[in-house]
Amino acid sequence: MMRFIRFITVASTLCGLTACKDTVAVDNLNNPDRGRVLARPADVEGLASSQFQQVIDGTVGSITRPGTGMMTASFENASALANDGLGPRSGMPRGSIGNGRGNAYAEDNFATFRILSVAARSVSDVLNRAKSSGFTLGTTAGDEQRLRAFAHFVHGVALGYLSITYDSIGVPRPSDGPIEVPALEGYAAVNSYALGELDSALVYVRKSGTSALPANWLTGPGGEVVPADSFVRVIRSYKAKFRTQVARTPAERAAVNWTEVIADATNGIRRDLIVQMDPGKSWDFAWLSTGLHFRDTNWHQVPYHIIGMADVSGAYDTWLATNRDNRIPFLIITPDLRFPQGATRAGQQEAVADKPLTRARQYFRNRPASQDQASQDWRSSFYDHYRWRAFADAGRVNPFPIFTVAENDMLAAEGYIRTGNIAAAAALIDKTRTTAGLPALVGSTLVTATDPVPGGAACVPRVPVAPNYTSTACGNILEAMKWEKRLESAYTTFGAWYYDSRGWGDLPEGTPLSWPVPFQELDARLKAIYDLGGVGQSGGAPASLYGFGSGQR
Repeated sequence: MMRFIRFITVASTLCGLTACKDTVAVDNLNNPDRGRVLARPADVEGLASSQFQQVIDGTVGSITRPGTGMMTASFENASALANDGLGPRSGMPRGSIGNGRGNAYAEDNFATFRILSVAARSVSDVLNRAKSSGFTLGTTAGDEQRLRAFAHFVHGVALGYLSITYDSIGVPRPSDGPIEVPALEGYAAVNSYALGELDSALVYVRKSGTSALPANWLTGPGGEVVPADSFVRVIRSYKAKFRTQVARTPAERAAVNWTEVIADATNGIRRDLIVQMDPGKSWDFAWLSTGLHFRDTNWHQVPYHIIGMADVSGAYDTWLATNRDNRIPFLIITPDLRFPQGATRAGQQEAVADKPLTRARQYFRNRPASQDQASQDWRSSFYDHYRWRAFADAGRVNPFPIFTVAENDMLAAEGYIRTGNIAAAAALIDKTRTTAGLPALVGSTLVTATDPVPGGAACVPRVPVAPNYTSTACGNILEAMKWEKRLESAYTTFGAWYYDSRGWGDLPEGTPLSWPVPFQELDARLKAIYDLGGVGQSGGAPASLYGFGSGQR
């Protein structure tokens, strides 16, 4: 969090020791002066308009963020490297975050906390100024409504991400004084405040005549202008997202107000929220580069724990039944077109390696055997996620979907499942399921929440079966929803698989359920440093509903 420091001058210190009669008053320009920074209306609008870029920077804009470790913790990615927590966050048995002073991942743990807290403070200052008596931009009432709507929106999104990532956060409010340090609050309270800020954004954007958002406010340099009615849908989708993903456990997920989630998601985005990325202008999804995600299997491959559920050959069952340290890669045979098709490894491989995929709907590749690495132990597979290869090849100067319609639809679908409207959920799931070559849920024998998905022995997904988790069975509609959400959201957003997996109870036992308040902030507040996570430790995930992480599994 941004800390405000008041400096003591040498003169004032000496006067405390001697009988000084005269003092020299010198303005210290290192002290915060919000009135000076936001003196001109144009400065207020300029500060507000730059803050969603800060949200991008604080989440996917660098690999030095918690999201890098979240990918390996949730099996979205596999890597044994120490870099940025990749290997440590995926280790078995799972350990704690490790929050001691000078720990190896101090900046990774702190960056999101710091950047998003500063963004929240900045838009709080904007709101304080924009709502002050006599403030005007000197243009139109619609522009002032847009300014206030966008500031509330960024405040809600920044705090929303903080609430789903860290266990406690200080909430800067517009009424805070210039050097006031807000007390730490628990994630549930912060999430509730964030949702209230998004509601406030809706109040302003719905006022008659609210101006459209200029392209670089929300959609990046050269992106699209966002009309007020489209901005309403973006806000409601984020509300559904944060209300759902704040849950740390299955019990908390079940207790979500799903009626509100359905209402927001069904009135949310109708097309992907596309951001024009450009690293040179500080709009970036840094992980998706040819030097990281697409570099080699030391940095990226997809382990079988989740994607193995596509397999209908029985090989995934054999892999599950094998002691973890003795597991070897296998060929996934599946009707799901997002995976390479073919009965042999050579048949599944692309004619030209290391180029964007050419087969319709395919997201994963079976890499050339020459690029395999033997050092990844049980993490090893034949498969890489290659959906965004063209984006990487273009230097990440390209439009990118940071919030997809599929993600939004699955928020509503989960709400329908949990409130008993199976037909409505099935229709939403089928939107991506059937285009991927899987049999429709609508009109099938799946009628209740416990019925298996259609497909018989060739059903997808096939999930590990309790109590031994050494064999699989056809999943139910909730598993079908989870499958679509994972495959369609992979590498599109911050913590794509992690936040949902913890609420569903799918993370390996002991996986940290929150990041602790970073030690840098705790030291500044003179508070005790603590860790979170680890098997049987505070903040660690309970036993996985898939059996992952238990014993030698």
